[in-house]
Amino acid sequence: MITIEDNDLPIVAAKKIICGTKPYNASPVEKAFAKAITGDETAGETQDMFSIEEIEEIADYLMVYVKNHQNGD
Repeated sequence: MITIEDNDLPIVAAKKIICGTKPYNASPVEKAFAKAITGDETAGETQDMFSIEEIEEIADYLMVYVKNHQNGD
């Protein structure tokens, strides 16, 4: 879960969206493969919160908002 706090700077909020992860219920084969590739015991337990396409969609929504609120709210 991503939590954007009241005092987070815009760059921090953006980083949370870009780098956020969520639990992933990988199969035993997927977990073994991820561990073999990375050497990390916990590899394969999480996945990205948003795909690059979803991040682009979020960016598009933000740009539409900005363009329609040039003079503030």
